[in-house]
Amino acid sequence: MHNATPLPIILIAVILVILLSRKKSDPEEKRSKALSGLAKKLQLQFSPNGDFDVPKRFSFLSWLNRGIAPYAYNIFHGYYHNYSVTFFDYTFSDGKYSYYWSAYALEMKINFPDLLISHETRESRIAEALGKSHITFESAEFSRAFRVRCSDKKFAFEICHPQMMEYLLANQDLTIEVSGRAVAVLFEDWLRPEKAEHNLSRLVEIRKLLPDYLFAKN
Repeated sequence: MHNATPLPIILIAVILVILLSRKKSDPEEKRSKALSGLAKKLQLQFSPNGDFDVPKRFSFLSWLNRGIAPYAYNIFHGYYHNYSVTFFDYTFSDGKYSYYWSAYALEMKINFPDLLISHETRESRIAEALGKSHITFESAEFSRAFRVRCSDKKFAFEICHPQMMEYLLANQDLTIEVSGRAVAVLFEDWLRPEKAEHNLSRLVEIRKLLPDYLFAKN
């Protein structure tokens, strides 16, 4: 007579076999699926494929026109709150290291001067050492938090009005660029499905804070 194997041991063995045989999920594949679901929710076109043309299309934005062989992927495009938007992951290399960012761009039928609102970085310190100083504002708090560079000082003051400065001080993770035909917010991080819609909404808020009379000029 054979001894029966205790039922709990059999169950544990079955569970272990299932766990060991189950294919581990690829985090990047999981993120891509979540982003695809977000595109359906927002009713935007979505492509997970790499694309060298998107950075070229937005190359008038200095933040997307640097490094070696920049390319975009996980690309969203369409209309959000009646604005034409494109947002995506992008990566570039300096020949030694690769960098991963994400960009949210809202297109405008105008031609604005180049303006960058960023934080103090190694790049900004190098730029200042080369004589490209940032613009100082009456708000000491804002001037400490952000570095504003623009080819047109008057335009910089028109963009950074009190309501805009108040908004940016409440959203200090933003890097903003206004140039040519677009306003963009940029992050040193890839697109995160749980944050993407919020960041897109903040881009629209930035656009709404641009003074109406600037559009009448163009």
